[in-house]
Amino acid sequence: MSSKDALKRNRFARLGFFGLGVVLFYAPFALLVRAAGALWPASLAGTGVNDVHTACLRMPLGWLTQPWMWPTMAGNPISYLPVLVLPAVALAAGPLFCGWLCPAGAFPEFLGRLVPERFKYDLKDHVSLRPVRYGFFVGFLLAPFVSASICCSFCNFTHMQNIVSAVTGDLSGLAFFSSLGVVAALVWIVPLGLFTTGGRGWCLTLCPAGAVQGLVSGVSAKLPFATRVRTDAATCTGCGSCSAQCHMRAITVEPEAETKVDLHLCDSCLDCVKGCPSGSMRYGRPS
Repeated sequence: MSSKDALKRNRFARLGFFGLGVVLFYAPFALLVRAAGALWPASLAGTGVNDVHTACLRMPLGWLTQPWMWPTMAGNPISYLPVLVLPAVALAAGPLFCGWLCPAGAFPEFLGRLVPERFKYDLKDHVSLRPVRYGFFVGFLLAPFVSASICCSFCNFTHMQNIVSAVTGDLSGLAFFSSLGVVAALVWIVPLGLFTTGGRGWCLTLCPAGAVQGLVSGVSAKLPFATRVRTDAATCTGCGSCSAQCHMRAITVEPEAETKVDLHLCDSCLDCVKGCPSGSMRYGRPS
């Protein structure tokens, strides 16, 4: 199979998993939330609000620095997903949730493929992405102490829920777009989505859940069990195919230098692995 065909198959597979993410987290399906409510009926998941807000991946991260919210988090086991489960997966295998299961990240990525590259700008050519990503995360944690929480103001999961609800026949969520929340929604979809190379500008800069997984993935990459995207310098031709395919802008190819993968940004989507014509990209443990 050619690298182009392998890349296409990988992207179709990812689309299927993103569809699974919709079914697991978003109303009217929200199977994960419903399962949590059945297992822990006395928790927040048992209130009957079966949508992505109950399985929020942002609020529990903010609560980590707010001791008065710890009892709320402890009483809602589904809150452990962004705090414990996703970081544990990132520790072992990289941010697979981001690259394979998060519809809010996938939506602008795949929609952006309809926009010609000449109309897009590459964030990594203008800013150092890692400091921006972690800088926003620090601000996200500190905001409640200096002003108010920005958790819900910058929530692309909410915007994605409104879109899924509208597509499945519930138009009430579209009323949200008459509020100031439409500004954040437009930023998510347009400048940081459709017109950003890779379509994942929001994921790279304004997603605390992605920042936590990226941090865990990056600092633990050299552990003997850590499965990550890696390069083989001996066979790499420096063609740049991997960098061109990387929607997280995590790969740097320099002339006469080793191709580098920033594992603080990489979401383990494997597009680069499948699309590498020389087979120099691999997904595995340190050699």
